[in-house]
Amino acid sequence: MTQDVYVDLLFLINFSMDYLCLYICAKVLHRKAKLPKMLVASAIGGIYSVVSLFIPHLPVIELVIDVSVCLIMCAIVFADKGRRLSSTLLCSFLFVGISMMTGGCMTAIFNLLNRLDLPLDKIDGDGISTYMFAILALIAGVISLRSGQLISHRADVRDCRLNLTIGKKSLEITALSDSGNLVKDPISGKAVVLIDRGELSKVADIKIFDEFANGIICESSDIRGLRLIPINTAAGKSFLCAAIPEKLTAEITTRKNKTFTREIDALIAPSDIKSSAIGCKAIIPAEILKDN
Repeated sequence: MTQDVYVDLLFLINFSMDYLCLYICAKVLHRKAKLPKMLVASAIGGIYSVVSLFIPHLPVIELVIDVSVCLIMCAIVFADKGRRLSSTLLCSFLFVGISMMTGGCMTAIFNLLNRLDLPLDKIDGDGISTYMFAILALIAGVISLRSGQLISHRADVRDCRLNLTIGKKSLEITALSDSGNLVKDPISGKAVVLIDRGELSKVADIKIFDEFANGIICESSDIRGLRLIPINTAAGKSFLCAAIPEKLTAEITTRKNKTFTREIDALIAPSDIKSSAIGCKAIIPAEILKDN
C-alpha cells in the first residue's frame, strides 16, 4: 500500500505552523524575534518535516533528532549574547508546549465543526483543504496566544523582596508571588501574606500567634490587630492567626526588568512554608503585586 505525499504542501504547512508557534512563543516571553531569524528557523522545521519521511523508523533516533532540531530552531530565534543556555531551553520547552496546544486546538475545533454538520469542508481523502487548514490554524493560534498571555501575565513578577516592620524590628525576605494564595480576612477583605515561622520569629513572638489561635487572649506592644482567619486545609477547616504589621513594602522586579516599590496593605501570618515557596521565605498573593 502506497500513499501520495505532496512535499511542497507538507513543507508549507510545517513552515507556517512553526512560524506561528515561534511567534506565539516570542509574544508570551516578551522577547523580540527578528523576522529573518524566524523565517530561517521555520524553514529548517519545514525542511525537516520532509527529510523525516526518509529517516528509518527508529523511535530513539527520531526522538533525538526531533529534540535537536527544536533546540536549533529556538537557538536561532532566541539565543542572544549574554543569555544563559537555560533561557534557550525554556524557550524550547515553551515552543513544544505551544505546538502541542495549537495542534490539539486545531483537531478539537475541526471535530466540533464536523459534529455540528456545518456547510464546511469535511475530511476529504487523507486530509483537509488548504484554506480550511489556514482557518483552523488561525483560530488555534489565537487561542494559544491568548492562553499564553494570561499565564505570562500571572507570572509577570520575577523577583519580590518584602520589607516588614513590627514594633522597632525590621525584616527583609524574599517572597514568592502566588495566584493560588487566596487567603483573606473576611471582615476587612485584606489579603494575607504567609511568612515562614522561623523568619517571622526574628521580629515577633510566634507564641502569641499560636496562643491567640487557641483562644488565649494576650497583650503585646509589638504585635497589633490580631485576628483569626478561617482557612481550608487538607486536614479540614481551621483558623490562621494573622496580624497587622507596622509597615509592609514590596520591591518588585518584573520579567521586563522593571523595578518598582509598593506599600502593601495586607495582614501577615506565620506558616510552615519550608520548601513550598521554592527557596523564598514568604508567599504573597499575586493580585496585590500588579503594577497598575
